Amino acid sequence: MATNKTIPPHFQPDGPAHKTYFYINNPHARQFPEQELIDLDRAGYTVVLNRVAVDNVPPFVPAADRMELKALLRRIAPEDALVVLELSSLGCNARDVLWTLMQCRKAKIAVRCVELGGAELTRRPEPQAVKTLRAIIRMETTARSERSASSLKSAREKGRPTGRPASLSPADHERILRFLGKGLSVSEVARRFGTSRQTVMRVRAAAALQPKDS
Repeated sequence: MATNKTIPPHFQPDGPAHKTYFYINNPHARQFPEQELIDLDRAGYTVVLNRVAVDNVPPFVPAADRMELKALLRRIAPEDALVVLELSSLGCNARDVLWTLMQCRKAKIAVRCVELGGAELTRRPEPQAVKTLRAIIRMETTARSERSASSLKSAREKGRPTGRPASLSPADHERILRFLGKGLSVSEVARRFGTSRQTVMRVRAAAALQPKDS
């Protein structure tokens, strides 16, 4: 008996040249993702098992470190589609998810998410879901910037030192100058102290600006 399925918006079945792939991240179980496949079927997709990739990594793992997702994205051809159940499958936060979507857009891969109704997320003009992601990222960036500015202001008012802590002690500075005075190159001194050439050059420049004893 035929079953009625709700076909998601913008959904197009596989044509002769286009294929649909599926990615699942199940951080809590390593068994066959039967329930997830059932959910995809209920959403109107015909799942071909050799086009399914599954990771079992925690949600905080970035998309770039999800090995099965990376392999799948290398496998998918332009104009093919990638389907996920949840937006969190594509990254560990809003910025990471947007990065994945933009990589897919560059590769001409259509991305659809079941929890968002199956709308194509890489199309132009951008769907509301992607605009919302961008708004969240802007909000987080603004909040982070304001927190940093507030902390810096508070530290200055309390007389605390601000900026990055010095990586080298005053004694290290003196030793660096001695080594440079003996003719060692900036690169060699940097290697000996485990620091960058720029740091060594700043030490040398600062010493040159100090007044000489008369």
